[in-house]
Amino acid sequence: MLPIRSKGPAVPGLLVGLLLVAGSATGQTLGTRAAGMAEAFVAVADDATSVFWNPAGMATGALFSVVVDFGDATGPAGAEGPDQGEFDDGSRFVGFTVPPLGVAYYRLSRLVADPAATDGLVREDGRRSVRGLTTSNIGVTLAQSVTDVLVIAGTVKLVTGTVSGGTVEAPDAGAALEAARSLPERRTTRGDVDGGLMVSVNRWRAGLVARNLTTPSFQAAEPNGETVDLDREVRVGAAWGSGWPGISRVVMSADADITRRSSPTGERRDLAVGAETWWLGQRLGVRGGVRASTAGDARPVVAAGLSAALGRGTFVEGHVARGTRDERSWSVGARLTF
Repeated sequence: MLPIRSKGPAVPGLLVGLLLVAGSATGQTLGTRAAGMAEAFVAVADDATSVFWNPAGMATGALFSVVVDFGDATGPAGAEGPDQGEFDDGSRFVGFTVPPLGVAYYRLSRLVADPAATDGLVREDGRRSVRGLTTSNIGVTLAQSVTDVLVIAGTVKLVTGTVSGGTVEAPDAGAALEAARSLPERRTTRGDVDGGLMVSVNRWRAGLVARNLTTPSFQAAEPNGETVDLDREVRVGAAWGSGWPGISRVVMSADADITRRSSPTGERRDLAVGAETWWLGQRLGVRGGVRASTAGDARPVVAAGLSAALGRGTFVEGHVARGTRDERSWSVGARLTF
């Protein structure tokens, strides 16, 4: 969960819960290939999105990689029922890697709308409480080979967090999200560090990534002095590639969260499996996967994606995903590698 610290008077329990739900912008999928493999990407991470997925992955990937992509996700938030809320996520990424160096900018956002409540937690018709967090990240990654099979890496980030919130007049959660642009917001800039390692032995890889090592805090716009903290996230993965080292026609991977992270449907600790295969002389890539939470209800999500070559090493890519609670996401992007 995303801790909320208040320096002022106590706030209604529902509002605190909404901030908890809204806060984990870092839990969002980033990168079209990773999303298409249902986020089973820690031990793959062989393109410029390795800056996020596993900084050490760049050393096992392309000699040069540029990735640009953006995506969106929507779905229900909070407990199921007639007063269920709604969330809207967004992601933007642009980055390049020239091992052992990587540079990236990425933006992750989340808005959650739910029925408003008074201090006595009595719901008010026609009013919705909206809370959101956007993190804009500039990261520089350096990787170092320790042995022939082990690479370690770190990403130093400058993170600007924008926390917004308030109550709006809206007939439903969707309309409340549309009205969220008018809500007060406050920006706070913090430093942060991610770390990763990758072990490569013949056709096998194993990876680990740890994000938000400094657990940065961001100030809320509201006068009660709340802060929103990003929790540390630790994830491990393993992968097999038919052509590793080098270009692999078939990749199979599995990831597991070590820590829990917040999501609009409650805490998750995911187990994910994915696969990617290339056809027509590396001109068409097809991928898919499934992930489910081992904390609380499983809430499985199924994903699929495609890549099409425009030229040698140049691809346009996309993914779609669907969850059991009507969660939907999509992304599109472009990638250049050689």
